[in-house]
Amino acid sequence: MNWSVELAAEPWQRALAAAAALVCGWHLWQGRRAQGLGRRAGAAILVLRGAAAGVLLLAALLPCVSVSEPALVKPRLLVLVDAGYSMQSASGGGTRMQTALKWLGRNRKAVEERCEPEVFAVSDRARPVAGLGGLDRVEPSDAGFQAVDAILDVAQASGRKADRAWLLSDGNAVHADGVERALSRLGVPVDVIGVGPGRRGKGMSFSAIKTPDFVFLHGRFPVELSVEATGLAGERLRLALLKEEPSGPGSGPPGPGSGPPGRGSWKTLDSRTFTAGSDYEILQASFSAVAESLGRERYRLEAGILSKASPLASRDLGVEVIRQKYRIMYLSGRPSYGYSALREFMKSDPNHELVSFVILRNPESALLVPDHELSLIPFPAEEIFARSLSQFDLFILENFSYRRFNLPVAYLNGLKGFVASGGALLVIGGEQAFGLGGYRATPLEDILPVTLSASAEDFVLARFSPKPSSLSHPLLGIYETQPVSQAAWDGLPPLFGYAKFGSVREGTSVLLVHPKEKTESGQALPVMALRNYGRGKVLLVSTDSTWRWKLGASRDWKLAGFYGRFWTRAVQYLTGSLDLSKVKFAPVPDKIAPREPAVFILRVFDENFRPAQAGVEPTVLWTQPDGKVTSVWAREGEPGAFRVELTGLKEGGHSLKASVKLAGKPWGEDSARFSWHAAGSEAPMDRQFLERVASAGGGRFTPLAAARAGELLDALPAVREESRLTRRHYPWTQRSWLLLACLLFLAEWALRRSRGYD
Repeated sequence: MNWSVELAAEPWQRALAAAAALVCGWHLWQGRRAQGLGRRAGAAILVLRGAAAGVLLLAALLPCVSVSEPALVKPRLLVLVDAGYSMQSASGGGTRMQTALKWLGRNRKAVEERCEPEVFAVSDRARPVAGLGGLDRVEPSDAGFQAVDAILDVAQASGRKADRAWLLSDGNAVHADGVERALSRLGVPVDVIGVGPGRRGKGMSFSAIKTPDFVFLHGRFPVELSVEATGLAGERLRLALLKEEPSGPGSGPPGPGSGPPGRGSWKTLDSRTFTAGSDYEILQASFSAVAESLGRERYRLEAGILSKASPLASRDLGVEVIRQKYRIMYLSGRPSYGYSALREFMKSDPNHELVSFVILRNPESALLVPDHELSLIPFPAEEIFARSLSQFDLFILENFSYRRFNLPVAYLNGLKGFVASGGALLVIGGEQAFGLGGYRATPLEDILPVTLSASAEDFVLARFSPKPSSLSHPLLGIYETQPVSQAAWDGLPPLFGYAKFGSVREGTSVLLVHPKEKTESGQALPVMALRNYGRGKVLLVSTDSTWRWKLGASRDWKLAGFYGRFWTRAVQYLTGSLDLSKVKFAPVPDKIAPREPAVFILRVFDENFRPAQAGVEPTVLWTQPDGKVTSVWAREGEPGAFRVELTGLKEGGHSLKASVKLAGKPWGEDSARFSWHAAGSEAPMDRQFLERVASAGGGRFTPLAAARAGELLDALPAVREESRLTRRHYPWTQRSWLLLACLLFLAEWALRRSRGYD
């Protein structure tokens, strides 16, 4: 047992007490001289005064008596347990984290006898644990093990300097620069205990897929991918891009709203071969493809062993193909206000490439000079119908008489084939169209939405105001809401001239009808009707007087843009662009990181396929493996890009379905499917990273299966003997000490009075 005296007063208190002592001594000495005290009497009085002042000075300095006894001090050990999401992978009868905690539990007694452990659960940060006894309350984290941040947290949160540290982890950390710097801040040797299997099971999975949101028709676009190959060291591997081909003549690839996928065959477009150099390889490849058909084209990615026919992994993806420009052929039978207005509108749009012909020389016109002396060229029927037809997206046939030019039937068959293979045909009526134009019983009548009238006079010159049949159709509901669209249709000026028909074909969408007239079969007489034929569309407009809609602005300024709106939508709808979904989930990889939240990106585009800027109202429904449907919030991160975050994921297959409104109007839908499994069970221990940590920390790496607690504890310093403070005594703070000071001052006063001094 050792005794020592310490001063508990602060330095400023000590300085103040010393100054008070000097002042007091000076005052006593001056008082003795002034009063002429005798040597013996003065000495006694001064002793009493000095003793009283000394007692008060000791009380001000707060001296204490410290008692220390020898004690054995154990070295201090930091225990860091990886609680990141990768430690939730299966290992033996539980997870990797449970395996690590069981190992610590089995060795708890030996550890606590040999050292003083301080325990932390580490993931994105460090969380202190109440010793080894509190390990059963450690919860796994949804975040990954961010080694740098977690180790810096431990260095800051640790109470006193440790002698050594253990890190139990599988090494599947969020790698970042600065691990060496963080370990130097920790300042102790780090032994690393590796948890998890050392090798991966055989397999391949797509970890990342990147494609454009939209591609231009006939344009080349890239497909980039990353594939994880595990357990395939030394194997020759193959990555391939395939495209779905039509299953029959003229069927083509699936377009918007088509039936179930997978009905066609798959053609390999390109492939890459690799040699796996280790049990874990990330293969990266970039392919390119050409968009050949408008709408959604289907592609497939395959990954497998070169020598085997069946792939180890495959992934289907769809690419939306849009037009960069609309190539339009416009053939009019004669000049008219309708031709002039529509041609001017078509040419004013930079997205239109327009080639137009109007018949100014009729076959029956008498010529007095040779053709080469005329400025008007003969009608180039062969060039239009035979040579150049396939180069166009939309063919407009307005008030054109087939009979007057005595064209070969092959030309009309070519037009029929053009539509069947995906082209769009707009037939506009007039006095020279339909029955009067000689189209009865021709291939053109076969593809029209109506059968032609048997009457010799099938065109009526009269005013009328057509009525829309359903504003839910995209060609009619051209404003934000149906009431606004209905008000616009009601406010338009009347049209002039319409055709009569025999009947409406089955499957036809009648858009506008005559307010009174009927077909020969008793149906409402269509003024505008739409029919799908093959992969293309045919729109019939029975009048050539829609130019009158431009005059509507003279009565109501709100109708100023109606004409342009209608024909813009008509071109987009006929060529397929209006049908394209402008709502799209970014491609979802096969391997969803086993952490929460799982993040998905939903993109929304406007009618020009630019990111939607305002008025977007997304609704996202999440269907879980048990069938439970939940509405989740989509948060806009940037214009047109919405972030969907999912938590509480369960094992199995999930699906997301997004429905979007733009400016209050239904805009589009998309869906995505994915599988989620708790914490990547395939990922083995990252031994390379763990060995790097052990080397930088000045410790050693040991797999958990081979780890012996005794051997690791032997690396700690020996238990040492230290003098440990057991108690302190503060005698000068007691009341008796103050009473003693008062008695000394009283004795000094009594002595002075007894000697006759003041």
